[in-house]
Parts: sequence; structure tokens; C-alpha cells
Amino acid sequence: MDRDIVNAIHALYQHGEMDRGALLGRLWCGPDSSPDIEGLAIADGQRLRLDAPLIRFIKATENQMAGMPRADFVFGYPLSEPLRQPGEPRPAFVAMPYGPTWFQPVRDRVVATASACGYKAEVSKDLATPGLITDQIWQGIRRADVVIADITGGNPNVFYELGLAHALGKEVVLLAQGAEAPPFDISTARLLRYRADAPEDLDAQLRVAFAAVSPRYRHDEAPAAG
Repeated sequence: MDRDIVNAIHALYQHGEMDRGALLGRLWCGPDSSPDIEGLAIADGQRLRLDAPLIRFIKATENQMAGMPRADFVFGYPLSEPLRQPGEPRPAFVAMPYGPTWFQPVRDRVVATASACGYKAEVSKDLATPGLITDQIWQGIRRADVVIADITGGNPNVFYELGLAHALGKEVVLLAQGAEAPPFDISTARLLRYRADAPEDLDAQLRVAFAAVSPRYRHDEAPAAG
């Protein structure tokens, strides 16, 4: 959707309806010689207005975007991808600094524990598909039910990925070594502390964290005790 279409939706949403000539004359700035807005607007002579279902959709999305998105954000997941079926692992995304010597053992433990808990964890370091790394990170986070972010050392790449997760309304679990305090903006997120020389301490904490992720589908719910 190009900028001109976005401008047209904005104008029609604000004004209710507009004269076709006024709409195109004021807002159209793209190269299109014959702009196609018929698919998003109802024409009544020379007057244009948005379809009622589209208006309701915009209102609902605006309400969700009035604050930080949550797990029910309509665009938090790719709508073009098929629904995850029962028995398929839940997707998780792991953001970690790559350079430290402790990266590999901690990464392996997080991935293994995720698998044991019914998740398939994708680590940003492991992305190997050709293309822009930022696009791949965005897509991986968008698919995820939960994002695990190790903020040890305040790595800027990790915080970039964490910001994308917040913008998409993802549930986030933070990891940190020792007594490192998280920045104020993320101080309310679940924080798991561990020691670099004893990453096995993470296992039990991660299991609890994965179990606490809210279900996306009915088949994600834990069976009732009985």
C-alpha cells in the first residue's frame, strides 16, 4: 500500500466522505496516473466514503495502537501464514549478544529447554536466509509467541530486537547475568537471572517462563489437572 492510498484512507476516515476531485487534488503525490481507490471506498457519484467494515477495522486497530500493543495486536502475527496446527511447536525468538564466550552454551541451553517445553526457538545469530538481516529479524519476531532477550552487557542489537518485540506486542522474557539491573523502560518484564559459569541454573526458570506464556490457540492451553 503506497503513501497515496494511506493518505486517502486517512482523509476519508477523518471526513466521512469527500469529493473525488478534492481528495485526489489535495492528497495525491505519487506517480500513478490513474489512482485505484475504488477497492477501499464506496463511490456515490463524485463522493467517496470508506466501507463500514473497513471503518470498524480501523477503529479497532486504532484502539489497539493507542498504547503499546499487546499479544492480541491484529498485525502482531503474519496474517498471510497458515494457522499453527495442534502438535506443531510454538515459535519463539531469542535475542542474544554474539561475541561473548558464554554465548554458545547459553544459546544451546535456551534452545534445548524451549524444545523440551514445546517451542521451536529461532536465534537471530543463526539466521542464514539470503536477504536483509533486519527483515529476517522482524519476520522471526513477528512469528514468535514469545521473545527471549539476554540483556547482559547492554548489547545494542539485543535492545533493538527487544524494541521490535514491544512494538509488535510480544510477550518478553529477559535474561541477565548476576545482579545487572534492567533499564527503567523494561523493568516490568519477567527477568531471569543466571551465572555465566552455571547456565544450567536457567533450566528451571525457563521452564516456568515458557509455561506462563499465554496461549494463542485453544490447543496451547495446558490440560486441566485431574
